[in-house]
Amino acid sequence: MICVVIVGFIFITPPAIFNDRPEFMRIPDGQAIRQTSDDDGHIVFTVKVNTEQAAVDRVKAMLGEPVTISRTEPVYDATGALVAYSIWIER
Repeated sequence: MICVVIVGFIFITPPAIFNDRPEFMRIPDGQAIRQTSDDDGHIVFTVKVNTEQAAVDRVKAMLGEPVTISRTEPVYDATGALVAYSIWIER
């Protein structure tokens, strides 16, 4: 019986309840660009835009200095819709 309750909890609970995204993937509603760092200490900018190139351009414009983009990763909400891009930079 307890197994049924546990399995039911796992499959019925919406994923948003767990809030298990890495810190760099969490985006507050009022913020268009958010700067954090990953577990290795690399700087990560999370940008709310629809295309990867627009996200990269926005970070470069905000910083106002040459940077090297080492990695980009799309950020999806709980329904699977694209909401932003996370961008790792090297200075």
